[in-house]
Amino acid sequence: MPNFAPPQPATEPARPLWRNSFMHRLMLATLISQMENRLLAENSATQTLEHWLREHALLGAHETLRAEREAGAHSPCPPDLLAALDLPTTQGGQSLRYRKIRLAGHNRIYSEAENWFVPERLTKAMTEALEQTDTPFGRVVSPLRFTRQLIRRETLWSPLPELWEMQPQPPNSTTGADPLALPPHLFRHIALLRTHAGTPFSLVVETYTPQAFAFTPPPVR
Repeated sequence: MPNFAPPQPATEPARPLWRNSFMHRLMLATLISQMENRLLAENSATQTLEHWLREHALLGAHETLRAEREAGAHSPCPPDLLAALDLPTTQGGQSLRYRKIRLAGHNRIYSEAENWFVPERLTKAMTEALEQTDTPFGRVVSPLRFTRQLIRRETLWSPLPELWEMQPQPPNSTTGADPLALPPHLFRHIALLRTHAGTPFSLVVETYTPQAFAFTPPPVR
């Protein structure tokens, strides 16, 4: 299993709205699961994330996320992932490009993504947009009507400890509880993108931050 370099922390940490209480941890665990399930069920992570943020008033009705591209970024594709792209052993003249971006809005980083893609399997206009602009990857290649195949998911943090369901829990009140310290990253998805015809053209590694949960939790009664 390859070790991915830790993404840069979000520019602004999630506000301490969540409290270190069992009920808030349980709420947060449920919300993280809901968001992750949505991401796994859809082909466009960018659109899914934008829908989530609009629903939770973190993004305006007509706003879109901004992709911040790291110019000059380079990283070799892990061998076990490279095989999924079905490149000839000699590469057959086909090259592999790398792109690293952060999806941001309102001074918050919501996800960080690494992409390896085969430019010969895209149009020239798509390749130029990926290499010269900050447009999100999914938006650039949307004309391909691509599908997304999950290779691996990784849980980087859980609000609840192991076997919490086997332990007595404190009262549900959040009164007096300290703010819950959230980590820089929550979970990671590694996926293969295929054209509508089934040709693999990109590998993506997406790491999600807690900024998508920087809204006021519902009151506990």
